[in-house]
Amino acid sequence: MQHRHWRHRCLGILGAILVAWAGFLGCSESKGPVSQEVLIQVNDSVVTVETFERMVRETTNDFPKDMDMDPGILAEIQVRILNQLTERLILIERAGELNLQISDAELEEVIASIKADYPKGEFDRVLLEQAVSFQQWKNDLRIRLLMVKVVDHELEPRIQITPEEISSYYEKHYGASGSEPDKQKDDSNIDAIIVQQVRNSKKEALYREWMTTLEKQYTLKVNQVAWDRIVSRP
Repeated sequence: MQHRHWRHRCLGILGAILVAWAGFLGCSESKGPVSQEVLIQVNDSVVTVETFERMVRETTNDFPKDMDMDPGILAEIQVRILNQLTERLILIERAGELNLQISDAELEEVIASIKADYPKGEFDRVLLEQAVSFQQWKNDLRIRLLMVKVVDHELEPRIQITPEEISSYYEKHYGASGSEPDKQKDDSNIDAIIVQQVRNSKKEALYREWMTTLEKQYTLKVNQVAWDRIVSRP
């Protein structure tokens, strides 16, 4: 029972870490020849073993220091990171095919918005604690914004929302409690919020099938020798 309790706690921590990690940690996607050992390759884009191991190390560093790492949890972390990095490379390749980019103006607007949410000096302190340079974080942010743009470009046209779906969503999530999204009292604002929530839900439902189809369009290689070596370590 105690083991199960810690496993659930660790997996909860893992989910939170990976979400935060997506926001603050960089990832090296290289094109062309690289001197380091490659773990994942999608067409000409690669992720090295060193990058993968750094991400695993930085993720597990946030676990409680006084507990031993469950081998099953470590294996799950490794697989999740492998899958996330693979999808990241696929989306970058797809962006190139669609000629989608993030302009400097778009990037700077998002950076200003993110910094505005932090007290003075706090943003820089967080980067320092994560041992991430501002330029590294900025480059990674551009990639993540590009990934979002690709997903929106591909999936938004497939989403249709009916008035019945909006009404059903409202009743399910807000009707019983009498609460309203973000405590907005203006009906048009409430409708806009609910429409966006329904849209996001549908997008998430479409994403996995779309990604599975997309994966078949690219040459995906995982260095099995390196992967076996990584997962076999005690």
